[in-house]
Amino acid sequence: MADGTDTERQAKREYRQLLRLHEQILSQFARARDELLAPGTDALVKGIKGRTGSAPDLTELKTAVEEAIRALKLSQSSIEASVATDVATSHEVEGITNLPPYLQRFLAERAGQPGFSYEVVQDPVRGWIICWKEFTSRGTVRGYGQICERPYAWLED
Repeated sequence: MADGTDTERQAKREYRQLLRLHEQILSQFARARDELLAPGTDALVKGIKGRTGSAPDLTELKTAVEEAIRALKLSQSSIEASVATDVATSHEVEGITNLPPYLQRFLAERAGQPGFSYEVVQDPVRGWIICWKEFTSRGTVRGYGQICERPYAWLED
């Protein structure tokens, strides 16, 4: 049974990596689309047309970028649907009913991993704080940190 849960954990981890990759590619396509639609690009095309008499046709390129963005979003939504069970079964911390969803997701993604330990405390200013450590198989600390519900609440406006 432990092998099945390890396989599930590995698959969910890979799905999350794939979603991060989708987000990176989507932002690159969005930047390319914005550059193609920018006034500077239109001015450049008009300048070329004024000097040479023919303008480069960017409509096919713009259409291809838009289609790629649509295809990427469709793929992303199907992956998110596959992972929806992971999000729906958020990690409940005993005694804490109002932990924000992003903190619940952080714990759900990591709490089952070997060597991961955490403590949840509440601060009157910063809200819920997750203090976590991750240990290697040899017992040395691989990483540690704190995640706050309101990390900048202590700053004065």
